[in-house]
Amino acid sequence: MLTVIMLIYAIVLVALAAYLYTHRQHDFLTLKTVPEKLGQTLAAYATVLVVAALIAIVSAFVAITWLKLAALVLGALTVGVLGLNLPKYINPDQE
Repeated sequence: MLTVIMLIYAIVLVALAAYLYTHRQHDFLTLKTVPEKLGQTLAAYATVLVVAALIAIVSAFVAITWLKLAALVLGALTVGVLGLNLPKYINPDQE
């Protein structure tokens, strides 16, 4: 059962990473054009999410608890920090 959950988690991380990576130049959330710095930031977050997804896939088939925890924490922290950093790009005049 935990294998299935970790694989679903990996799929969600890859889907989010794909969205971030494909929208790093245009049409990201409410932005029609994406500033270059935000595009670089989105690409970096996408890369970290792919790494977290790979760790989740490996941990799904290996019975190492800390590896599962590492995948969960890395993915959660990455998305959390992304969520905290996005408002400065969406509303740049409110810094």
